[in-house]
Amino acid sequence: MSELTNILSATSKLQLESSYKELSGTLDDLVKIYRSLLDVVRREKEILTDSRLDELNENNKSKDALLVRIRTLENSRMKSAREMAQILGGDVDQPRLLELAAKMPGERGDRLRNLHSVLELLVRRVAEVNKQNEELVQSALRHITGAMEAVKEGLAPKSTYEKHGSVAGRVEGGALVNREA
Repeated sequence: MSELTNILSATSKLQLESSYKELSGTLDDLVKIYRSLLDVVRREKEILTDSRLDELNENNKSKDALLVRIRTLENSRMKSAREMAQILGGDVDQPRLLELAAKMPGERGDRLRNLHSVLELLVRRVAEVNKQNEELVQSALRHITGAMEAVKEGLAPKSTYEKHGSVAGRVEGGALVNREA
């Protein structure tokens, strides 16, 4: 940080330190939340494959709560990253974690790169498992739709037993051929 220390004013150094700590803490929290989310989507897969639909609703509530927490942390992450980008002379509108890491010397840059890699891997795994879950749900819906169509066809009246002929007019008085029986 010596190169950076020479360039920045004392106020900027304090702001950078504060923004770095906030960003680092937020990224640590995001890693924990994404790990929890990965556990939840894996549990969702088990629930779907075992057809334990009563547990699915509770699992979805957990997933929703984690997603709300992720959105909150993402806003905090973006705020800290923008502050750091402004101090370091990076892209303030779309600050990239790897760009910030490149401008931070030593352990701090390494830590940001490491957190980026971990988050990227977790997000990819969550997306993969979630896609598998979506495919399971779509398959189940196709089976349910097919079963409903089969039941509907089974309940439809059969054409074999439909009343479709007509009775010819009644013939009055028949002729007797032989009275002896």
